[in-house]
Amino acid sequence: MVSRFLFNNRDGRTPLPDEWKKDLVPKLKHLKIVAELDEVEEENIIEGLIWLDDCTDGGLDWMFWFKLHKKLFNKVWIWAGKFREHELANDDFNHPGFIKENIKKLEGDLKFWLSVKAKMDPKEAMARFHEAMLTIHPFSNGNGRTARILTEYICKKQGLSIPTWGLAHKGDAKEHRQVYIYSVLKARHEGEFSALIKFMFG
Repeated sequence: MVSRFLFNNRDGRTPLPDEWKKDLVPKLKHLKIVAELDEVEEENIIEGLIWLDDCTDGGLDWMFWFKLHKKLFNKVWIWAGKFREHELANDDFNHPGFIKENIKKLEGDLKFWLSVKAKMDPKEAMARFHEAMLTIHPFSNGNGRTARILTEYICKKQGLSIPTWGLAHKGDAKEHRQVYIYSVLKARHEGEFSALIKFMFG
């Protein structure tokens, strides 16, 4: 149920960094390694997906995107469903001061891309939305998982093709993640979305 959204290949034996521990909800402060964190996050995500199954919202409103993130992570992280307030080492991601502005712009862009007026292939529209969510990086963590879950949800609610998320590469976790990252970076830096569309819907 959850595995199709998880593209991580991190070592579960790695100790949790102190900066991660301070952001855990109080009852999880005892966690020591990544494997323990992965387990509680997965339990929370399952609950969030169950909530999502009963939603009737069309998924095109940015406030719904933040509500979804909160449902997916609120039993693990104190910042679930909140705007990221710190800068990241990766310059590709938005500065915190631009996140809210760009999220609101993305809402408008998505509605336009999916409109008849845009004359855009819906698969390209959703690939553009997905890449934009990853680039804005609105949350402290869980951006990739939230973006994939949200993208799939919107596709279902709007009657579009459902993403397969690199089905051809799922036998090799490392390759799967590498192809995904390559396709996202090609879209982000070159404006070339064909590889991402192929990964998402091929």
